[in-house]
Amino acid sequence: MVHTGLEEECAALRARVAELEARLAAMESTGKEPHRAGSTPDPEGELSLFRAALHTLGDGIILCNREGRLLYFNAAAEVMVGQGPSGADASDWSRYGAYLPDGVTPFPLNDLPLARALRGEVTDGVEICMRSERQPQGVSVAVSGRPIRNEEGELLGAVVVFCDIGERKRYELERQRRQHADEQRTAAEKEKLRMARLLQGLLDNLDVVVWAVDSKGVCTFHDGRGSDSAGITRGQLIGQNFLELYPTDHVARALAGNPIHVIDDGEDIIWEHWMVPVTEEDKRVSEVIGMSVNITEAHHAQKEIQAKLALIERQQEVILNLETPVIQVWDHVLTLPMVGVVDSRRAARVTDDLLAAVSRTQARFAILDLTGVEVVDTATAAHMLDILRAVRLLGAEGIITGIRPTVAQTMVSLGLDLTRVRTLATLRDGLSYAIRRLGPS
Repeated sequence: MVHTGLEEECAALRARVAELEARLAAMESTGKEPHRAGSTPDPEGELSLFRAALHTLGDGIILCNREGRLLYFNAAAEVMVGQGPSGADASDWSRYGAYLPDGVTPFPLNDLPLARALRGEVTDGVEICMRSERQPQGVSVAVSGRPIRNEEGELLGAVVVFCDIGERKRYELERQRRQHADEQRTAAEKEKLRMARLLQGLLDNLDVVVWAVDSKGVCTFHDGRGSDSAGITRGQLIGQNFLELYPTDHVARALAGNPIHVIDDGEDIIWEHWMVPVTEEDKRVSEVIGMSVNITEAHHAQKEIQAKLALIERQQEVILNLETPVIQVWDHVLTLPMVGVVDSRRAARVTDDLLAAVSRTQARFAILDLTGVEVVDTATAAHMLDILRAVRLLGAEGIITGIRPTVAQTMVSLGLDLTRVRTLATLRDGLSYAIRRLGPS
């Protein structure tokens, strides 16, 4: 409301000034003095009155003739512009230091309100920054320009009226700064509220406890659904000293600046703790923020899984041993019955186990019984021959028994050389052969 009334007053004042300037210009151009009906003409008195009125106005006034020569500056104009009239014409107006509102870019001379008024245009509230040696920081002014015409409409000159709006701009900038600060503060408060709701949602729905202690170990925050499983209520530990309440040194180490992650294996409840020291600018620990999670169920589940995995590993070991059972059926006679599908992996295991048994028992015969084998692949068939060659290198004789027709076809189709391998129909035949070769014991 204050600014609105001021603007209205300024507008009325500018209108009055324009009227006075027009009359003054008319007097100076025609040599005629204005007078009122019924009054005694007093040219010198009226002219002095007009000049005094213009000179004492708070707004700046600049008057030029139709050639653009600057004729008159009132006192306010001289202060704001930094100098008075110099008789300069329009081509020399740049010396008065008019800039765009940024205070850096020179204001185009043809767009100045006074230049536009000389072209017959009317302007209002054009913002200009005036900078001079007397005003190096610059003065922000709002300029209004009007052409001056006589009664016949002939252009006599131009006048501009301008007021200092620096204070108003500073007020507006301050208002915007405060508004921006308020908006930032409101946004920060909303963000804090949002984060608080998120944290509270976690505390209300997860089996955790979030807590904090000051530099002396006194609890300043304690909340979370996990408190229920510990048999305490939320906030019950606030004000208590954790260094005295809990015998472990975990909190003390965290207060010394060490991040802590530890599992507390209690009798009934197993807790997993995270402790984070909070330091100030001087590296001093001001508090410790902690989170404790009840992992009792997860820990028990992990134990059960580990036990099941151990059982599975033992069972796999038994199965592997059954896959390649090396049996000593007689002194210096080993037999290896194969059952099921023999792939490359199993054939490799057979080689390792059989060679180890031959070396350990000083066997003279190793019988590889394929009665229970339905199919072998190409790589496996070749691998079995390699097994027998390796057995021969250890000083024992390898014997293959129980070859099924499908396995025999595979070996023949592969063109494997079986001339140096003894093959017998059944495991019994293989045992009989080995015992006969060993002779009476």
